[in-house]
Amino acid sequence: MQASLAGALAGKAEAELAPHAAPRSAWVRFEEMLVGGLALLALLVCSYNVFVRYFVPHYAVEAAEEVQVYLVIWAVFLALGLVTAADRHVRADLFVAVFAPGFRRAVNIFGELLGLAFALLLLGTGVAITWQTWSYGDVSTSSLRFPLWIYGAALPVGALLMAVAYLVRCIRAFRAKR
Repeated sequence: MQASLAGALAGKAEAELAPHAAPRSAWVRFEEMLVGGLALLALLVCSYNVFVRYFVPHYAVEAAEEVQVYLVIWAVFLALGLVTAADRHVRADLFVAVFAPGFRRAVNIFGELLGLAFALLLLGTGVAITWQTWSYGDVSTSSLRFPLWIYGAALPVGALLMAVAYLVRCIRAFRAKR
């Protein structure tokens, strides 16, 4: 048991550290650029506001913190599909590797289906929340008066990207050789 656990640990480490040989699609590169761009923009807004507040406070933007939050939230939720497709999400699969291949395949399929169900639940909840904020006309309380449905839409968009990635993973898991 101890040798198989050590082998599983070594295999997991090798898989994590090995470079991905498969070329990334144009869509994946676009998503990566979008997520990185949003994060960079949030950093620039923050840096500008810190600099301006210290040296020339009358040029400070009141709603900068609010804009930063919106940018970071969108970046995080847009990354859900990327993380899922690249198999970089949190998963307790270390001990599964020591079991027989048939059991590992069954656990893998169950995990992918569970992930898909969770993504669809997030999608439905996110659509309901976004629809509610849009129909009520909710806006932020700052001077920006930002429509909150745009902020809330990050959840269903991210959940949709994650659901698509899980669907692809489910199809691959079912097609995998036994």
